[in-house]
Amino acid sequence: MSELPTLSNKLAPYYYWIVGVWLLWVIIGFTYLVNQRLVQFDPTHQLLNVSEQQLVAQVQQENNQLPQIYHLVDENCHCTSLLKEHREQINKTAIEDGFNIIDIDVSDSEIAPLIPATPAIVIVGKDAQLLYVGPYATGLDCSADNSLVDVVLNNYRQGFAAPTVIDDATGCYCSR
Repeated sequence: MSELPTLSNKLAPYYYWIVGVWLLWVIIGFTYLVNQRLVQFDPTHQLLNVSEQQLVAQVQQENNQLPQIYHLVDENCHCTSLLKEHREQINKTAIEDGFNIIDIDVSDSEIAPLIPATPAIVIVGKDAQLLYVGPYATGLDCSADNSLVDVVLNNYRQGFAAPTVIDDATGCYCSR
């Protein structure tokens, strides 16, 4: 019966060194890709300089029926495709609560100068009060697991209607 060849003592440190360098490059590459995809939603705090009335008036040019949810998207933004399930979930909940849903392509809209990044969402209550403006969620995929909108809709359903402006979020957004 023949024995399996054993690894030479001189070769073992060399293999550990190669695996270590390879692992270091994988970590550096992963970190680079994550940092390229995670961006600030509003790094210059542009949303804080827009009045609630100005924002509501601008989005209501699209439709006057209240309450409203405005999905502000840019079809050229790669992050828009990640939102499909989350948007459908929001729409289902919002329709049950009597909201009208409007999709706005910000590249063709006058609201574009007011929105620092896409995808974004604006929610206006039945009394034309701003309920929410900002991103759908945070994180790499902006999924429902990290949703900022669900909290606002749940609060609205329970009778709370405080305006919420989110400008300090990190996730998959396309700066405008």
